[in-house]
Amino acid sequence: MATRIAPEWRGGRMGDVDIFRAELTGAASALNAAVTELLMQAADLQAEDVGIENPASRVALRLEMHRRLTALRTASSARVDGASQLAASAQAIADGFHELEEEFTGRSSP
Repeated sequence: MATRIAPEWRGGRMGDVDIFRAELTGAASALNAAVTELLMQAADLQAEDVGIENPASRVALRLEMHRRLTALRTASSARVDGASQLAASAQAIADGFHELEEEFTGRSSP
């Protein structure tokens, strides 16, 4: 999924560092949006009631549904944690590009 970022123009052109920083910032934003969407969808899995009563022959079905929903909750939680860490890492790298730009150009960026 490509994200378009409005470039910061300096003298009519965008430097390599700005391009990479914009791409990383866009990737971090896209990951954060995906995490938010996953959290919204995972909230539907938090209820303990699986919609199945416990009459005579449904105990096994109810327990199996509970087991699978618990596994799904655990998996979605792991995905949220992983994606959040990845987004934070991408943003930290993008933020570190300020230092790289100073090293290349000798001037600081905003």
